[in-house]
Amino acid sequence: MSIDDLNRELEQRLRSSLNRQADDQSGHGADLADVFGRARRIRRRRTALVASAAAVAVAAVAVPAGVLVASRDTSAPPPPVSTVSSTPTPTPTQTASGAGLGGIAMGAQTSLTYIDPAGKLHNGQALPGGEYDAGGFPVNAFTPYHGGWLITYDDGVLRQYDSSGKLVVNGTNATNMATIVASDDGTQTAWQIGQDVYAGIPSGMGNGQQQWQVDQSTGLLGFLGGGVAVSDGHGVRVLTGPTSSTTIHTSVTATVVSQSDDLIGGIVGTVKKGDQQGAMADGTTGAVLWHGSWRPVAFSPDGKYVAAVPVVDNGDPSAIAILDARTGAVVARTQDVSGRLYLGWTIAWDDTRVVFEATAADGSQRQALFSLDAGGRMAQVSAASGAAKNDNGPIGFVFMTR
Repeated sequence: MSIDDLNRELEQRLRSSLNRQADDQSGHGADLADVFGRARRIRRRRTALVASAAAVAVAAVAVPAGVLVASRDTSAPPPPVSTVSSTPTPTPTQTASGAGLGGIAMGAQTSLTYIDPAGKLHNGQALPGGEYDAGGFPVNAFTPYHGGWLITYDDGVLRQYDSSGKLVVNGTNATNMATIVASDDGTQTAWQIGQDVYAGIPSGMGNGQQQWQVDQSTGLLGFLGGGVAVSDGHGVRVLTGPTSSTTIHTSVTATVVSQSDDLIGGIVGTVKKGDQQGAMADGTTGAVLWHGSWRPVAFSPDGKYVAAVPVVDNGDPSAIAILDARTGAVVARTQDVSGRLYLGWTIAWDDTRVVFEATAADGSQRQALFSLDAGGRMAQVSAASGAAKNDNGPIGFVFMTR
């Protein structure tokens, strides 16, 4: 059996296993942001599993339960708002001189700070020495905090370092992955470990840190309005002070928020009922603005656009699109790269483009960052890198939280 055949078989088995386990977990209250994070980490290691037919067979049974978990079953169906068509806008053909992985044109390097699969940091200040891979678990997220760093790892460990590089917090989130988020303007950072949520500033010496205790099922989303947004059993709760909060009641199970434009992105419906759709809600009223076949993943810095993937995708994303955040209309989408590239779940925005990882589908495990802009232009925006490996499989790209 060829490598391509093994890739296809693994993909099919992975999707089937994810769907089965999602149906089994459809009543579970797990936080979807954590769920999608685990799906991305599985994607990182996926290329290591195509080396043999035995690896394919193992992958079909080794997917953690709940990797795709149904959104909570709300008491009423989504309101009659605009339903966005799944028909994408055609993407213009890229005609640049150089070509990279999958025959995609080379473009300007991304300005994002990131760690590549070989463990090298690009466009940023070095992290504390030796902390790209802790105990066999690679970095999952990192960001400046109080003059030092916050770093999370794939096993759920969160570490905080002060400005001198001294380790001041070393904790494990046994329930959900430790989470880091940043405000749209980059002036605030929040993080959650266990049932504790903290917020502070990237610079400074630790002054002004706030702390909240939340329920075990509560998940950190980002910043919204005047506070820190967390998932809540009744919608989204915004922590506005040490003892004060506001609940935004919405039928959208939130996975991502935009402080710039007061928006809540996520999912309506359930896997069990077979009616899941991507959706967007107003961040003040909770009213659903649109629902359709694309699931919001990452907002542009100004909140005007949102990067999205097909809601039916449980394994690798089959496409990445830029949507008008308030209407759900498809502005641009990736060209068809099937058989050439595997798209990944590492997705972020630089100033004007969606940037995402992809792996060559030729079995070489070469990875690179690609971009898509609102004009439909797709380009490779980093050098290709072989996948470094540790005991837990190959390492992918990791963007700095900003």
